[in-house]
Amino acid sequence: NIIPLCFFRSPPASIEMGLSGVVATDSLTLSDRKGIVYDSFHVRRTAMAAVKGTIEVTKNINKYKQYLNNANISVDTKGRDGMKAAIQLPADFCIDEDGIVVDVFRAKKSQDHMSLERIEAFVPPEKRCKCSKKDCLFPSCRQRYEEIMEDAAAMLYFGGD
Repeated sequence: NIIPLCFFRSPPASIEMGLSGVVATDSLTLSDRKGIVYDSFHVRRTAMAAVKGTIEVTKNINKYKQYLNNANISVDTKGRDGMKAAIQLPADFCIDEDGIVVDVFRAKKSQDHMSLERIEAFVPPEKRCKCSKKDCLFPSCRQRYEEIMEDAAAMLYFGGD
């Protein structure tokens, strides 16, 4: 099984509030308040990340307002660990079953993340999603959906007069 591990520099209570009662059985979300995981993988921090993130949220407030909680923000940025968390850049790692990091993405700005194409390429073909739905996160499913729709449209025209 492939189990995503998500580490956040937020306190556990903030993570729990952010998840809004969602219980994920196929992933694990953990608090790394002191940044031990981030530091061990040499993930950078930069004050510019906080500035750029604030500008992005302010410019697109309607997109982000459902995720904002002023009480959470003040708790997340409280104290020395909170200030370090506020300037933490994200990073994504694909780690195989032997614990070997096989792909790394280190963000240059707070909104960056590893592409789903890279994540899907990491997943062994026999374990990849095969739902073929239009709105699936994985590119191969969306591509198969388009192919199915094209085939269906071609079959409609085939019957013709």
